[in-house]
Amino acid sequence: MRTITMKNNPLHLMDEEIKINDQVELKGALIGSFEQKLFNNEQKYTVLATFPSINTQVCDMQILELSKISQSYPNINFVSFSADLPTALNSYATLGHPIGSIQMYSDYYDLYVGHQLGIVIKEIHLLARGMFILDPNNRVIYKQINQELTTQVDFEQLINKLNEL
Repeated sequence: MRTITMKNNPLHLMDEEIKINDQVELKGALIGSFEQKLFNNEQKYTVLATFPSINTQVCDMQILELSKISQSYPNINFVSFSADLPTALNSYATLGHPIGSIQMYSDYYDLYVGHQLGIVIKEIHLLARGMFILDPNNRVIYKQINQELTTQVDFEQLINKLNEL
C-alpha cells in the first residue's frame, strides 16, 4: 500500500494509483446537491483538483489560487473533488470564497473518483491533495499527488503544463 504523510505521520492510500493515459470518469454531487451526476467535459481539457476538506487553510488556498488560474484559461474546464458534503461546499462558496469557474463536486457518497485515482486515504476516508489534467477523452495527461497532505500543490508546474496545451 502506498503511503503519504500528514505532519510526518504515515497515511495509506487505497487502490492503485492512476497512470498517465488512464481514463477516469468524473461522477459526484455538484455543489449544493446530493444527486450523483457525471461531469460533462464538453470535449475540453479539464483541470481536476482534489483535496481532503475545504475547511482547512491549505485546501482553501488551493481553491483560491486555482480560481485565479481558471480565469486565465477560459477554454479549459476546472473541477474539484473532495469528500466534503455538498452542503459544506455550498456554504464555502456562498460565504464569499472565490471559486472562479471551478465546478465543485463532492465525492462523499462512495469516493468514486478518489478510488479511480487511487487517492483515498484509508485511515480517514478523505482524498489526498492532488492536481490532474485530463484530455478531452478524460485520459490523464498530467498528475501531481502530494506526498505531504498539509503542503500546497505546485501551481507553477501546473501552469507550465497548461501553457503546453
